[in-house]
Amino acid sequence: MRRNKTPELFASSHWILLMGIVAALLAAQWHQETLPLVALIVVLMLVVLKARLIVLDFIGLRGSRPLLAGALLAWPAVFALATAAKVGFGL
Repeated sequence: MRRNKTPELFASSHWILLMGIVAALLAAQWHQETLPLVALIVVLMLVVLKARLIVLDFIGLRGSRPLLAGALLAWPAVFALATAAKVGFGL
């Protein structure tokens, strides 16, 4: 029998919305052309955390299929690291 996951998904959706709002507000605080490196790192960390919540809770890979979950979590992490490296090193 399958357990009802509605309360957990409801809480996760609130966290995802909160992270999106915080990232948008943080990015909107600077009117210059580029974000400071610290703000960019915070936004990228929020992106990776948001992807983690989506992969584990909404796709339902928490506790099952750890290789697929790891691969799906590595995808946004690689792009976050590439973005941080590009901005940090000025590439």
